[in-house]
Amino acid sequence: MTRTALGTDDVSGPRRRNRPGPPRRSRFARIPALVLAPALALSLLVALPPSAPAATHSLSVTSPSLIFQQGRGAVEFGSSAASVSWTITDVQGTRVRGGTSWLSGGKATIPVADLAPGYFELSLHAGSSTDPTDLRTSFAVIEPVPDDVVGPSSPFGAAVHIGRAGWGLNVLDEARRTGIAHIREDAWWNRFETTKGSYTFPAAFSAEMARARALGITPLIIANGANPLYDNGRTPSSPEGIAAFGKFAAAVLKQYGRSDIEVLNEYNAGTFNNSACGKSAACYLDVLEGVYQAVKAADSGASVLGPATIGIGNCVAADGTKCFAPDLIDRGGLKSMDAYSVHPYRYPGGPEWLGGSGDTIAGLRQRIRAANGGKDKPIVLSEMGWPTDTAHGTTERQQADNLIRLYAIGLANGVTRVYWYDLVDDGSDPAEKEQNFGMLRQPVTATTANPVSVTANAPKPAAVAQAVAARMLGGKTYAGTDGLSAPAYSLRFTGSGTTRVVWATTACDLMVSATGPVTLVDSWGRRTVRQPTDGRFTLAADPSPVFVEGPVTGVGVATSQ
Repeated sequence: MTRTALGTDDVSGPRRRNRPGPPRRSRFARIPALVLAPALALSLLVALPPSAPAATHSLSVTSPSLIFQQGRGAVEFGSSAASVSWTITDVQGTRVRGGTSWLSGGKATIPVADLAPGYFELSLHAGSSTDPTDLRTSFAVIEPVPDDVVGPSSPFGAAVHIGRAGWGLNVLDEARRTGIAHIREDAWWNRFETTKGSYTFPAAFSAEMARARALGITPLIIANGANPLYDNGRTPSSPEGIAAFGKFAAAVLKQYGRSDIEVLNEYNAGTFNNSACGKSAACYLDVLEGVYQAVKAADSGASVLGPATIGIGNCVAADGTKCFAPDLIDRGGLKSMDAYSVHPYRYPGGPEWLGGSGDTIAGLRQRIRAANGGKDKPIVLSEMGWPTDTAHGTTERQQADNLIRLYAIGLANGVTRVYWYDLVDDGSDPAEKEQNFGMLRQPVTATTANPVSVTANAPKPAAVAQAVAARMLGGKTYAGTDGLSAPAYSLRFTGSGTTRVVWATTACDLMVSATGPVTLVDSWGRRTVRQPTDGRFTLAADPSPVFVEGPVTGVGVATSQ
């Protein structure tokens, strides 16, 4: 018996880093092979027993994309079987439709153009009951994201690793389809400068930059790594190494006609920094100033971002020792950056803590203002996300909920851009944290023992949530709250009309006051209209955000009569 689950395969990606976050046992130990649970539990690879024979029939989903715009498309599949039975279920696991398709030339299609927006699972079955081949994959139906949402002022970005296993240039098209306007990619110094003072530009990196330009996506290029030509291969430390690193950063921007550069990655941790100087803010400032001066000399309009710390580091220890953020800021670091970037991971909990005081985004914003004459400096979350591995207790549904809540909380607290970490899973081991941050899955490659494949990077629920958030919040600016307190939230965004993002970390009833019909859009893009009675209606709020549009005059906690 052969089967695969939701775009998983047996190819492992590289482990990227250890990120902070307490481990927690998954609430799901097993998932039925042909059912997607309402909670959208993590997909698990179902392995063959060692003695199982190879399946008689192959089975593959060959659609180049599994994110369909509403009103268009069909799932393409193939098999060596004469016919294949199939079932489509929705996000609650409810059967939407099913049937049997007879193949012609080993190919067939299942139309999805008439499906409403949402996140779906397709289950395919070929062969007999004694020798079956089963395949499951996810797909999405979304309303198109308007072109004007994908532009330089958009807050929607994602980290990418083009060239790694499972990361083809096609994933940039998927990013664009879901409303992502920016990508963050590494430019590794040693790959660009192999002879002192002269640069070569890798063909794969150049192709990525060209494809991003064609799609209207803006790259944030990370000037990253070390170079064996300087500082004995350590992170730039000496005056010579720092000067060369700055020239490299400027050369990359000039070559690709780009203007956004980030200086190194998570310098305050040991994973990416082996500088002879150390990991302190003082050491980082030397490099930041060197890059800033070199880049600005080449292009005064370029934007330099830093420090890209793991965590925010906005604190002072009990002994008076400053953490990274106050130390860097007090040393004048704001003068050598156009935006302040951080990686404030704290899973498995939600993002609401970012709006609190102290070592938070709100606290960092306050510190920046105090050191910057009362003025803001853009804050960028150049990495932020939740892994859906089995050890950290975040389901795929929770990951999608957190994505929308992160945008809402971040924008409400001065964040100008979020780069979701990351666009695609870096592997397929459900127990490996670093392989499960993506909003898209790895493709599936057929093997002799497991002759099933999925060509596309199938979506997780987070990809659907991303598209819905981009369409509902794109072009809007934060305008305030409705005065609720935790666990309930109602944040207003204005542009062409007012859109509220409403949720509650613990389920509760809210009272919505309105002068007419109100449209509710859930995380999957499904719309409902509520008619107020005597100027109000009750909204059951929970951790899954709802976008609220219409003549709403207020949102409060419902009181028992």
